Amino acid sequence: MKDRGPDFLSVMRARLAREGLHIVLPLGQTAFDFVCAGVGIPSLATLLPGAAGAVLVGDGGSSFFSLFRAARSADGGDPDPLDQYTRGRVAEAVRSAVLDHEGESQLTTTFRILYPFANERPVLPFQRLGHAAGLPAPGPLGIQIHPVFGPWWAYRALIVVSASLQTGAAVTAPCVDCPQPCIPVCPGVAVSGTGFAPDRCIAHRRLDTSCRESCVARVRCPVGTAHGYPQDQLAFHMNASFAQIRR
Repeated sequence: MKDRGPDFLSVMRARLAREGLHIVLPLGQTAFDFVCAGVGIPSLATLLPGAAGAVLVGDGGSSFFSLFRAARSADGGDPDPLDQYTRGRVAEAVRSAVLDHEGESQLTTTFRILYPFANERPVLPFQRLGHAAGLPAPGPLGIQIHPVFGPWWAYRALIVVSASLQTGAAVTAPCVDCPQPCIPVCPGVAVSGTGFAPDRCIAHRRLDTSCRESCVARVRCPVGTAHGYPQDQLAFHMNASFAQIRR
């Protein structure tokens, strides 16, 4: 096993940050296999022979989306779906990181990238894996509240690598000591202290067009407000989720 955890992870973080991907959560093989064992997901070593660790990758705030928008503009405005853009940029970042580190260490690293997209196989439990990597469990909004970015972030990929990685400590859940102003403002009564009710959210969004391009409960979250999405980005993601509901 090639143990270059901190050094390799630093190279990976730096390369992903250039793409606006600032959330990088290392996960050990044992933790991954424990989370996935009960949901029918293959072990890490099955996903990649010789695998010893994985890295969850996410974007926080608007930087990744801004680069995506710029790329669409640069190619003349032709359709360039966010999932397709994500695949290209994450793959290029990982290849560059691996090559950079191999050049310094003279060691070989293999990798495989998996994504949280519709129709992607296997379907990975990203939130559970993120919890195992140190993030809090989902809060009243049904998503994990990041200690820096609040609700303004998303998983973009999981990178399986043939290197053991130094994992981080768990972070305190921001919702624990929060007055939770997100709960009373939800017009669909889908947000609560006991958990998110997706059926109520979906039913209300079918009727209330104002909830199709924004989410008043998410906007009211007091964590990570400096990283809140601009309206065009929020509308993009909300419309995409509503399209999934309609299908």
